[in-house]
Amino acid sequence: MTEAVRTSAARRPGATANEFYDQLVAGLEAARAALPDDEATFFNRPMSDAELIEWLCFQAYYEKRAAEFIGRWLADTPEDDAFALLARQVRDEARHYQLLMRALDRRGVRSLDGWRPEPEWEEWIDHWYPSGADTLERVAAHNVTGEIGAAGAMVAVRPRLPADVAAAIDKILPDEQFHMRLGRTVLARYCVTDEARERVLYRAQRTFELEQAGRAAYNRRMARLGLTDLDAATPPLA
Repeated sequence: MTEAVRTSAARRPGATANEFYDQLVAGLEAARAALPDDEATFFNRPMSDAELIEWLCFQAYYEKRAAEFIGRWLADTPEDDAFALLARQVRDEARHYQLLMRALDRRGVRSLDGWRPEPEWEEWIDHWYPSGADTLERVAAHNVTGEIGAAGAMVAVRPRLPADVAAAIDKILPDEQFHMRLGRTVLARYCVTDEARERVLYRAQRTFELEQAGRAAYNRRMARLGLTDLDAATPPLA
């Protein structure tokens, strides 16, 4: 990851928990703004019908995995407040998966059985997100770093979507805002020592790196499938 995250958030002696969160998010935003085009966004081109299906498959896979790994966290979440919030998030992620699968069904795709994720996506979503030693580490990766990136990507791509898919995104985005607030709440309550902040920064750093590798892999996949010419890509929207 660039030094933007650590410079803004890591070394501010005496920062309150909320200040630490704000500095961390500002660092992530600065790091994203400095990315090369192929890592800055999934959506640096007009979206064809074929790519729309690929994107919907990716999004459905992402949401299903999130419901699964957050659900597994609940057995190992000793903080009562975080337990209740994460239980609600599991329901949200499952509903998002259903919304996206309905959009795929309208396009003739009944399941994800024949669809395979890229290795970078498996490392990022299947292995990294479920990991973490405790609630703080898990939420720092997924709800802070990951959900901010996911929500920004949805906002960026929404103008390119057909009406029914845009309507689904409009149902998903308010939940994403709640998930981000969940992340802020957990950090404010439990990220109060230097040791905890170092762990959070590491989780944010690694998540950011895997997210960008995943976005670059998406663009390479579209080129490999013949759905885009990367040399002719339009400027990124996010």
